Amino acid sequence: MQYPSYFLCILSLILSSKHLDCKGFDDTTLFDINFPGSVPERLDADYAETLFVTSSMKEKYQCFLPLVVENQETEVELYAGPSPLELISPLISKGTCSYRIESYWTYEVCHGKYIRQYHEERDSEKTKLQEYILGKWDDRQLERLLQTSKNVREDLKEDVVIPTKKVDNVNLPYYEIVMGNGTACDLNFNQPRSTKVIYVCFPHGKHEVYLLKEESTCIYEIIILTPFLCVHPKYKPKDSKELKINCVPTDGANAEPYSLRKLQLESAKLRKNAEVDGIKVELIKFKAEDAIAGDSKTPKFVTEKVADTNPVKAFLAGKQCLYGGTGWWKFGFCYGKSVEQFHIEKDGSRIAISLGVFKKQKHLNWITEHPHKRPKPLHQRKQLSHFYSDGSVCDKTGQPRQTEVKLKCLEKPKSPSSVSLYLLEPRPCSYILGVESPLICEILENADQDGLVEVPLEFEEEDSELTSFTIKL
Repeated sequence: MQYPSYFLCILSLILSSKHLDCKGFDDTTLFDINFPGSVPERLDADYAETLFVTSSMKEKYQCFLPLVVENQETEVELYAGPSPLELISPLISKGTCSYRIESYWTYEVCHGKYIRQYHEERDSEKTKLQEYILGKWDDRQLERLLQTSKNVREDLKEDVVIPTKKVDNVNLPYYEIVMGNGTACDLNFNQPRSTKVIYVCFPHGKHEVYLLKEESTCIYEIIILTPFLCVHPKYKPKDSKELKINCVPTDGANAEPYSLRKLQLESAKLRKNAEVDGIKVELIKFKAEDAIAGDSKTPKFVTEKVADTNPVKAFLAGKQCLYGGTGWWKFGFCYGKSVEQFHIEKDGSRIAISLGVFKKQKHLNWITEHPHKRPKPLHQRKQLSHFYSDGSVCDKTGQPRQTEVKLKCLEKPKSPSSVSLYLLEPRPCSYILGVESPLICEILENADQDGLVEVPLEFEEEDSELTSFTIKL
């Protein structure tokens, strides 16, 4: 069991006559409460003090609290390399831009140049663009900052503490630049918009926008995940060490508290039941011809590794829907069924707009009118396009909404279940939904000339989500 340090401080103040020093604790310090059954070794070196606790069943334990050292680094890594700004400067000099696509707005972060928020609507005659500059730099600003960072190396001073930002519950050191002089904000007395761009070390990052938020009116914060900062030792994520609290029984108590043991047994039982619930046993009569020659009583079993195809089948059957969107509007996609845009209020009520439903004949008509949307030859095929029509009527056009769904194979993902979605509106109420996932890679070769993939009939049955085993009798 892992507990943050503030829990232990409160526990100490309530149950112990001694006063544990809680200065500087935070919820990133983890402790593992262990019940070894006997007194651990090296108590003098590794443990600061003891604490006597009593369980709800009146079981008494003596707990040895670990010695928490503020600075656990035994040696400081010497560094004489580039400054943080110099490390990320290739992003600026090469004109690299990162994008974040939400349901309505698109954000363009061109590092060291400008940050733009925009929405574009296109029709056959003209393009309507709505945009705001959230911050920008002039061409000389980078040169001035680079020169300053070379002359004054704050990052090399021992007493300088690098600020941190919590990303996925981990405190990561960061380097910050501020980009001001954005579009005037009428909600903030016409003050220019500005953005804090925060760069954190992420070894597998591709300079993507991890988070974009409006901290206060027209003041923004953007977190960029980049591997460039990881060269600098002060900007690397610190290794978190798990500290053990060992509790041993006293006065004849059990090795582990009764309630804890009961909880562990119940958890194990639930896991076992969950595994059994996913199995369907089918009993069929064993035929003699299936037996090994010369032994009619012994069935012949063939063992082979079977790939789990349920996620793909569930996706094709429309039972596994995909969801995306980080703004007010979210969107959902159920393959072969529908695309919708929705918002859930605090009271649980739901507002939904249909962006299209799948009708095979209308898709075939669309693919005939747009032959360039047909699947490419198999060796060149990376994506499929499907047409979803007859959505909610659009106020602007008076026509039903419609969506082209682009299913793209995501190769070499971090996770086999990863999914990336984006929604664009190139024309009023005419959408493009991009779906990128490893699931798509497994259906590309099965698509016909119209880009359609047949759903396995056996998966449409009610009990088809169960893994089926055949036992011959």
